[in-house]
Amino acid sequence: MISSSTFSPTQNSDSYTDLSNLQSITKLGRTDKNQALGKVAQQFESMMVRMMMKSMRDANSVFAEGNFLSSDEGDTYQGMFDDQLALSLSQGRGMGVAETMIRQLQSRFGTSQNTVAQPVEKTVSSYLNTRNTETGPVPGAVAASYAAGKISSVASVHQPMKFDGSVAEFTENLFEMAKGAAEKLGVEPDILLAQAALETGWGKKISASGDRSSLNLFNIKADKRWSGDSIKVATMEVRDGVAVKEVAAFRAYRSAEHSFNDYVDFITNSPRYEGALQSDNPDAYIRNLSAAGYATDPNYADKVLRIANSENFRTAINHMTQLSELSLTVE
Repeated sequence: MISSSTFSPTQNSDSYTDLSNLQSITKLGRTDKNQALGKVAQQFESMMVRMMMKSMRDANSVFAEGNFLSSDEGDTYQGMFDDQLALSLSQGRGMGVAETMIRQLQSRFGTSQNTVAQPVEKTVSSYLNTRNTETGPVPGAVAASYAAGKISSVASVHQPMKFDGSVAEFTENLFEMAKGAAEKLGVEPDILLAQAALETGWGKKISASGDRSSLNLFNIKADKRWSGDSIKVATMEVRDGVAVKEVAAFRAYRSAEHSFNDYVDFITNSPRYEGALQSDNPDAYIRNLSAAGYATDPNYADKVLRIANSENFRTAINHMTQLSELSLTVE
């Protein structure tokens, strides 16, 4: 059992954008697995607190409709504040979740300094697998799986595919799918995520018919080449320099992953996008894609690149890239 003398929660308030914390946990896990487990538990608690705060914000969002004090910019900064607050609240003794998690894992798997049992990596991952089977996905599973050294694919940890317009949430949910699609296209995943963010307003404006979402992350229309499901929605197109409102049919997908896969097929099977596929950098890719007629907006490429180069997006991308690079595989 880890006593308070063995694991002393840190008292400093780290920054949620500081990726060195993830590296330090990985290094600590090689020398002191008990201390590493303690830090993992704190990360777990932080993510649970963030989810709790998000639920409260969502419940209060109904009062924001039509409120002149409410804005997308305000929501972005509110989200950043909540991320930092959740991390700060989990420091020290926090809310007790971290200590409870440590006791539960150790009592269940016998992990202690005097026990020659499974290493911490297998213990935590086994716990997550058991919990997923018995009661569904564990809140904060990404953080716990990371510290257990088992993020070979962030997408392998089930997460509900819902978006609130948060840059971090949108990026976290779709990063692994974008990475897989980008590898097939020979581009970087961040440019695909930036494009999807522009097309869907960070997931908040995915085309839908009633309560049925198309899950169409790239707003690909349902032309004669498409034999799957579709929905008809109003859309704005630029014709001869003038924005015109039209009704068009858009492809509907079974999942976000299906949307990424079809995007890859759409681009690779369209001769007009051959120039984009030959591009040697993200900037050239999106500009060549736009020049080939992917969108009618003449400023389409500039808008995508503004998102791709924005500070919040770069922070989210760097965070997910770091997780992917530091991933370990449990034997």
